[in-house]
Amino acid sequence: MKRRDFIKKAGLTTAGVFAAPYILPSGMLFAPTGTRLANHVVFVLFGGGIRNQEAVKQMYIADQGFGVTGNVMNNMLTGAAPSSNIVYNQWAPILGSSIQSQGVVFPEMRYTQGPTGHYNGHTVAMTGNYTETGLNLNINPEHPTIFEYYRKHNSPSQTALNAWWLSEGLGPYPSLNYSQHELYGATYGANYMRPNSIFGGKGPDYLTDASVYQPDDVTRIENMKNFFDVNFDKTADDLPGVINTRADKEAIKDMIVDVLNNPTTLDYAKPSSAGFNELTGDLINITAAWKVLDTFKPELTVINTFNLDVCHSNFSGYIQNLHKADYGVGWLWDKIQNDPVLANDTVMICMPEHGRNSQPNNLLDANGLAAYDHTSDANSRELFSLIVGPPGVIKQNQSFGTAGSPVGESIDIVPTIAHILGFEDQIPSGLLPGRILTEAFI
Repeated sequence: MKRRDFIKKAGLTTAGVFAAPYILPSGMLFAPTGTRLANHVVFVLFGGGIRNQEAVKQMYIADQGFGVTGNVMNNMLTGAAPSSNIVYNQWAPILGSSIQSQGVVFPEMRYTQGPTGHYNGHTVAMTGNYTETGLNLNINPEHPTIFEYYRKHNSPSQTALNAWWLSEGLGPYPSLNYSQHELYGATYGANYMRPNSIFGGKGPDYLTDASVYQPDDVTRIENMKNFFDVNFDKTADDLPGVINTRADKEAIKDMIVDVLNNPTTLDYAKPSSAGFNELTGDLINITAAWKVLDTFKPELTVINTFNLDVCHSNFSGYIQNLHKADYGVGWLWDKIQNDPVLANDTVMICMPEHGRNSQPNNLLDANGLAAYDHTSDANSRELFSLIVGPPGVIKQNQSFGTAGSPVGESIDIVPTIAHILGFEDQIPSGLLPGRILTEAFI
């Protein structure tokens, strides 16, 4: 057995565990009364925590005692790059005009309740409800996720090929595709995948490194399979959770096999001049997200980043990863705008899970720059959001909110997505305490 074949089979097994879409029984969905503003929503959730200082305030390293400011997110935000790249390697913007200029920025949103942790931040953004849970529990959330609302309250019925959740990082994140709520649950969840687990983190050099397994290796693998077959009489279809239809399984398998068989043809979210060693897990996640969008044209896609969490000890790495994540989002938006189905019919929303502290901890990186945690101080509750899309749907090049008069909260993204896809009126009263960010729409 060749190593590539073994990796391929292992990858498909992983996909079967985490990416198991399903189709609802007929009659279980409710027809929406609202009018859709667009047929596709892409939500980019920046995990790891971003300070507004380095993002919308464009302070760069001014907080570190250097008199240098500038915009390190020059695909997403309008503003000149720093005059010095002391701590990061600048990649030229892929977009001719910033994403901000193609929509609305909310530069001063707030995360008002609960701990500013990663599980909390993701759960709040994807359920539209604050949570007091302070641990990264590997359990499904209490409140329904945006995927469940979308799947249950749309008509005609949609398979989970139309709802995807792609994360960089495992831990509790696979559990966020559906909740424990008695009215929702796995039947209405999303198709989940962590691309870095399936495709590896070293680009095509890793995927094409085929080795031949010895016959005794194959025998051991077959013996192990026989052991499991004899001792466990359950199949994937017997287990609780999302279930794939045969057609959907084949479609997902074909996509994954295509990537594994042809890794050098995969379009990666990086400049052509950058080597594969410059890819981050975040960029691999965004690369795979485009593969999903290009293949299935889903109506609801949620993507996160996580490499920004190095800010706990490595501020220089945080700036570099922030700059690369920005490039990935610009790259993805460029792909969307050049796709005949998605262009002019997609709204993209970008928001960090939470911010970071105003004061540094006591750790310095190799450049002598101080690191920052996120311990629920006021600064860690400051965040921003971008909502961009077709000019006939989304206001262009506008900003709402100031530090003295914030506009929007983390819990507002779920009802806003429901509004865009036209099913907000079907969600039972009392489940969503947030509001639609109406300022963004024409």
